[in-house]
Amino acid sequence: MFLRIFLLFAFLTLAAAADPIPDVQGTVRLPDGLELVCQDARLEVHVLAPDLVRVRAVRNEPALQPDHSWALDESQHWTTPSFDIAETPTAVTLTTAALQVSINRSPLLIRFFDRHGHAINEDFQPMDLGDPGVTVWKTLGFDEHFYGMGEKAAHLDKRRGHFTMWTTDNPGWTYGSDPLYQSIPFYIGWQDQRAYGIFFDNSYKTEFDFGSDQNETVRFSAAGGDIDYYFLYGPSLKHVLGLYADLTGHPPMPPAWAMGHQQSRWSYYPAALVEQLVHRYRQERLPLDVVHLDIHYMDEYRVFTWSPTRFPNPGQLIADLLKQGVHVVTIVDPGIKYEPGGHYAAFNDGTDFFLREKGGKVHVGRVWPGDAVFVDYTLDAARRWWGDLHHALLDVGVAGIWNDMNEPADFTDKPDEAWKNVVWDDQGQHSPYARMRNLFALLEARATFEGLQRLHPRQRPFIITRSGFAGIQRYATMWTGDNRSTWDNLGITLPEFLSLGMSGETFIGCDIGGFSGRCNGELLTRWYQLGFLTPLCRNHQCIDAYDHEPWRFGQPYEDIIRKFLQLRYRLMPYLYTVMEEAHRTGVPWLRPLVLEFPRDPNTADLDDELMVGDSLLLAPVSEPGATRRDVYLPPGLWYDFWTSRPVQGGRRLSVSAP
Repeated sequence: MFLRIFLLFAFLTLAAAADPIPDVQGTVRLPDGLELVCQDARLEVHVLAPDLVRVRAVRNEPALQPDHSWALDESQHWTTPSFDIAETPTAVTLTTAALQVSINRSPLLIRFFDRHGHAINEDFQPMDLGDPGVTVWKTLGFDEHFYGMGEKAAHLDKRRGHFTMWTTDNPGWTYGSDPLYQSIPFYIGWQDQRAYGIFFDNSYKTEFDFGSDQNETVRFSAAGGDIDYYFLYGPSLKHVLGLYADLTGHPPMPPAWAMGHQQSRWSYYPAALVEQLVHRYRQERLPLDVVHLDIHYMDEYRVFTWSPTRFPNPGQLIADLLKQGVHVVTIVDPGIKYEPGGHYAAFNDGTDFFLREKGGKVHVGRVWPGDAVFVDYTLDAARRWWGDLHHALLDVGVAGIWNDMNEPADFTDKPDEAWKNVVWDDQGQHSPYARMRNLFALLEARATFEGLQRLHPRQRPFIITRSGFAGIQRYATMWTGDNRSTWDNLGITLPEFLSLGMSGETFIGCDIGGFSGRCNGELLTRWYQLGFLTPLCRNHQCIDAYDHEPWRFGQPYEDIIRKFLQLRYRLMPYLYTVMEEAHRTGVPWLRPLVLEFPRDPNTADLDDELMVGDSLLLAPVSEPGATRRDVYLPPGLWYDFWTSRPVQGGRRLSVSAP
């Protein structure tokens, strides 16, 4: 009896703390949807497509903020489809060719049905328009699975999980580390062969809970801003991904060379060492298309400069490498060395574009060059200025740009505290750090992408980013940040890739071999047996980590790695086709089996194997000493790639994996 009373008291306390949106008092038909008038608040339902609607709930404040989102693809123009509105004393229903959106008047609850009247998703209790936080509660389906959430060191199915969106420099992350570098507030619900997506377009620190603290509910909330989410209906998983790409942007086609094998470390210098590296690759008959230069190529970490001693003639070096078929990608951090009174052009010319604190003082952080300033990428002129700075790199032949440290990272003990008074222009809204941190890398990537397009309009831009927000796929590929050289990290990388793919990101990768810690031959080889089929295939390690280029551990490891890298190039026509499909449809390169075999219940939470495109199944090994592994094959006729032997699916097999 005591337990029941305690639980009831806890529920009542939670409910009392909420500030639910009031009951519906009236309705107004809009050209693209419906407005529901409530006391001190209003709810808007906008129809973008028959299977895509926007739900926005705001307080009736005297001066509402401009209705703008940095995450959405501005080039997409929606044509409002036909829709009907029906009202009864208890509910208002908006109907399209694909959806029924029913709003209960009292209490205000939203329910989504398909055109046949099957329930898809519904509110558990009224939305909370508190001050400053906002919350939406959804009913958790009995057999519902959840995919997406971007970069999460977690399993594919997010059911019973809790996740935070707050871009964070989290070096040496492990399973369960949260938050990480990227924040993608988008998830897909999947139950009874019907899929829907919810994109919560709110850049404040957000929380998503899929039934971990309340057994019946899914909850997403933000520390500020409005309730503003998009409901995307399938019923197929692939269709939801296509709608999300239409909404936030399709990934561009990369240059073909960017799909080749890439080598990096923190750092390769001087220039003679870079030449030696490429020579060794060619000597070992190992494929290589790209070399990355980390922060030591710069003059005392000043971005858009070259060290006069380490790289005295970068143009000649890059030209010599290009003759050998190797392109150069250089790192560019967002922190510009704070150097008043000096001769550093990027600092002297950018005075009007640097972020400032309340009161107008330029904000000074601390990163690799020491004291540093940062650009307000919400300013059109600042984005153009930043993009044009890349001529210093492109003019000497640099082929791609690697954006790092852009969460933004800061070496102070408490970066959130150090940045809390920073203000972005944000189209005249003067938005605070709490709203803009998650957007910083997205806006930097946009400025870089647009700059590369202007400077080299006949070439496809290639940009890598460590951080990002929804829509980042429009501008950049991403990698999973500072991982570790451990078997556990290799194991969690595969479901992490799948979650990124189910969040609209297709050109993804990781530091093959792990960034920090000491790799060995077996771990590096197994990592390549996953990495050789990832879109971004890059070997990278930390400054104090033992070298792990493919030849470092001798035989048989080097021969095996060579075999798989050569296989990547043999498969390139197929992989390029998969990339084009991702560009066109939003369906990712790396796919969970549930995406290709949705009718097979065994695939709903399967995340230790994956599909590359629609025809190739990859089941890597992520345990030391293993020479066999279990592989699940969905129903149908399969072929063993190595032997061409037909294999009947619909079962789990023990497969040799020497």
